Amino acid sequence: MSDEQLGESLCRWLAQAGLPVSAPVRRAFTRRLPQAYPIYPVGYEAHFDAIDGWLQQIKGLLTFGRQGLFVHDNTHHALYMAYAATECFNQEGVFDWSQWQEFREVFQTHVVED
Repeated sequence: MSDEQLGESLCRWLAQAGLPVSAPVRRAFTRRLPQAYPIYPVGYEAHFDAIDGWLQQIKGLLTFGRQGLFVHDNTHHALYMAYAATECFNQEGVFDWSQWQEFREVFQTHVVED
């Protein structure tokens, strides 16, 4: 599709989702990238592990999703991670870090679906 066609389609899709565009659209444009996903160099795990270990020492900080865990996951995986995080809170609102570590092991089993 051309940029104009994509802009028109996007407005139509938003309206179908209950989010109509009420202002006039003056212009639509795209950025077309040859590579949309990150390319992980061989050995990246050592760098990730060092940063992840450091981040895990920061009290109250929780990282997850593509950027937080440096994973090439689908959207439903990221949503699962968010739901898993909510399950780690007990009735008093205290976060169970050991349960979170168990969930992180589950996250490693995710398989990307194209």
